[in-house]
Order: sequence, then structure tokens, then C-alpha cells
Amino acid sequence: MTWEHFRRLEPVPPYTDVQRGFAAEVADPLWLLGRQWQVGEHAGEDASSPVLVEMQVAHTPLGAVAGLDPTVVPAEALLEGATDDWWTIGRRIRVGRAITAGLTPQERAAAAFGALPAPYGDALVGEVDGLAAHRLGLVPPGDPALDGFTPRPDFWQAQTLTYEAEVPVGGTTLTVSGHDGGDVDWYTADAPAPLPAPEFAVRQVIPSRLQYPGAPAPRWWQIEDSAVDIGGFPPDRAHLATALLIELVTDHANDWFTVPVPSPAPLAPGETAPPSSGVVVTLAGLRVKDGFDDWWDLSIPPGDEDPPAGPDEAAGPWSLFRTRGLDRSSLVVWPAATTPLSGPALDDVLLGIDEDANVMWAVELRADGIDLALSADATAALLETRRTQTRRFSYEPSTTLPEHWHPYRIENRPAPSGRMFVQGLVADLSQSPPVPRAAARSELIGAGAGHELAASAVPNQGLRLERRFSLARGTDGRPVLWRQRRRIPLLSGPVSHLRFDLLREGEPE
Repeated sequence: MTWEHFRRLEPVPPYTDVQRGFAAEVADPLWLLGRQWQVGEHAGEDASSPVLVEMQVAHTPLGAVAGLDPTVVPAEALLEGATDDWWTIGRRIRVGRAITAGLTPQERAAAAFGALPAPYGDALVGEVDGLAAHRLGLVPPGDPALDGFTPRPDFWQAQTLTYEAEVPVGGTTLTVSGHDGGDVDWYTADAPAPLPAPEFAVRQVIPSRLQYPGAPAPRWWQIEDSAVDIGGFPPDRAHLATALLIELVTDHANDWFTVPVPSPAPLAPGETAPPSSGVVVTLAGLRVKDGFDDWWDLSIPPGDEDPPAGPDEAAGPWSLFRTRGLDRSSLVVWPAATTPLSGPALDDVLLGIDEDANVMWAVELRADGIDLALSADATAALLETRRTQTRRFSYEPSTTLPEHWHPYRIENRPAPSGRMFVQGLVADLSQSPPVPRAAARSELIGAGAGHELAASAVPNQGLRLERRFSLARGTDGRPVLWRQRRRIPLLSGPVSHLRFDLLREGEPE
């Protein structure tokens, strides 16, 4: 039998009382105090943090718009929708096939489908288009095929290329003016006057410290996240906003707290919960309770018509979020479609003022999902003006203008219309006698029925018009489909290189 011997070293604590270890004694506490004095920690205020906020809050629901509930339907669909949104390709086919038997051959030809975007292509050419038949008055009112179809007003203004609408709320009216399409938020609407009598309820919430990437840690000895380097943004005279941001982060970041605005007060059991979006939220009073169990009343910064601020009051008016016309403590909260599903562009039109040709052009890149012009570049016209050094010239009445370019000329109208862009037609000079080219196909610029634009609607750098289907869900979970029209600014508009009475130099041999 073998025996193994070994020695083990074990530390023997000099004290058997573990409380001394938990006390975390330091040998030189004055060093820590001196270090805190060096970094300025002692130059603070004898203040505490907020622990509770009590507010008087009112939620005033928006009134119905176009027969739709603004507390349920997303604001984008509410303002940007139209009657034709109901007419999807499937419904156009279904309605057309339901009424085909009662139409004459001439009516079928007038309401027939043309080419459609993929994946339909030419598969439905010749069949009756329910939408075209409805526009021609061939679908009788109350037909079972129109089940679910409800007409509604269209807020799109063809002369200004913006949306204009009015939304009733609590005895006043919110006015949506100049909406370009896209996101709808508190700044979209204005009001002529504050809400006359909002109904307030007292609610209490717990505040939390403001957090954002790169925010300083709330404690002195806490290691901060290095993902964002605030000091890596050197300010200069051209970046005043950067300097203000750095000052805010370094000097006042620990003093900011956020408070959620609570939802409306719950009702009795069995009643429907009041909406928390599609409302105007108004705050009447705000009290803050700190860690010393003291209450502090917060006041709204004064406005233009208020008396001058006192020595201990903030100067005003100032507000980060403000709905013009409403009280400074009121804000519109829309049920916005934050991430809607957007389909491919149905229409894509470029608008721009051509100073050389002294006209405004509308270039149809796509209409009803069909690609028309490959680009807004008139390369053929540019090539016709180049020099070839052959010295053999031929007369051309004008340079070649690509297809689907539609001119607008300026006209002076009596007030209040003023200066207007009026759509015209382009003559095909290659034929004798010249004949007009095809009119515009896109609904955004008249669809062949003519179009007029206010001169102020198109900036010098041009803009892009798009129309596409968007799908989102309302606050009740139901899907909402609408066709969104939107104007997008460009860096430069289309240039036609159009020239008249041209001597074109021949090609070299």
C-alpha cells in the first residue's frame, strides 16, 4: 500500500468578524475627497432627483374625416386616400366580368383593359375594366359587384401638388395645408384657436432619466460606453448646432428627465377604452415630487401675448414640439403608419423648369405601372447640336424631343389665381402635316384631360411626383390600403436641350 503526503497552505483570517470586510474601509479617505474636489464634484447643488410627476391631462378625440375615424385609421391613409383606392386590379377584373353581359360591343371596347404592369401584362387586354366602366357610368348604382365601395373626398390639390384638409376637434378645426405626402405628425396641422373646454383628469407617472447614444454616465466613477465619442465632433464656426449639442451633453445631460404622458383615464368595467392616439393632448398643471418628499409646481414658458417673465422665470416662448394655433400645452397625436408596406411606383413623373427652352417639362417615366421613358435625359437632342466639321448643313425645325415629355407654358391669370403653368401638346414635326403627340397618361398630371399648376408649386431645382399603394394597420388591427401621392424635391430638373430653327451639321463620311 502506498501513502501520499502533501502540504496545503491555507490563509488564516486575522479577524473572524465579516462585518469589517463589508464596511469597505479605505486607508486614506482624504485622497478620495481631494480627487472629487479636483474634478469639481463638490461644486454641486443640494438637490434631489424627481421620483413622481402629477399632471392634469386631457385627451380630446379628433372628429370624423371623410367618414373615417381618425382614432382608428392611420393619419396618412386618412389624408392621402381617395375613392379610387378601392379599385385594386382584382376588383377591376371582378366588377368588369360581372357587368360584361349587359354591355354593348361599343361599350366593351370603350372600357377594355389595356396593358397592365407585371405580372398581368397583356393577359387581360380586351376584357372589361371595372374602373373604366364605372367612370363611363356603365356600372349601375347599387350593383352587387360594388359591395364595399364607398365614395370619399380626395384631398389632393392638382394645382399645388399638395394635400389640403380640415379635421374637426373639440369645438375648433385643425387645418392641414401644404402636406407633400408621407409621414404625418404634430407639425402637419395648424389650428385657428385653442380648444375651448378640454376635460382634464389627474394622473401620476414615474419619470426616468433621459438616455441616448453617447450620454454621460449619471455617476462619477461609472465607466461610460465608448460606442459614441462626443469629443470626436470638433465644433467650428460653421457648425453652431454641434457646439450647442456638445455643451448640452457635457454640462447639462444629467439634469434631463423624461415623463410619459399617460393614456386616458380608464372607464367603468365593460365600457370601451378611450383612444390614446388620434387626439389632442393638453396639459393643464404639472407637479413634481423629489426625493426629499417636496412638491414643485412647473409652469409653461410664457408666450408672445403673456406678460414679461419674472426674474426667476424662463424667458419664452420656447417649445420643442408645438402645434401652431393651439395652446402651448396642447399637441396633436396622430395614429401614424410608422412602417407601412409600400408597393412599386405606379406613376413616376419629373417636373422641372427649363430656362433654355423657357418652358416647364413634365417627364413621364412611368404611368399606371408601365415604364414609358427610360430616363429624363434628352441625349438625342444633344447629339444633334454637336459639331462634326463636315460643313454640310441641313435645316431642322427643332431638335428631337423624346417621347412622354409634356410642356407647360406660363400664363397670367386674374387674381387670385395669378401666374399658372398650363399644360400643352407637342407637335410631331417628322410627319407632314405635323400632328400632336399623345397626351399625358399619368393621373398626376391630368391623364390627357389637361393640367394646370400654380407657378409656386414647382421649385427651380424641380421635383418628383410618385404614386404608389401603401398598406398599414389601424389601431383596431385591420388592414388599411391607400394610394399615396407624394412630391419629392430634386437636385436638378430635366433639361430638354430643345432648339428651334436648327442648322444640323451632317455626319462625317
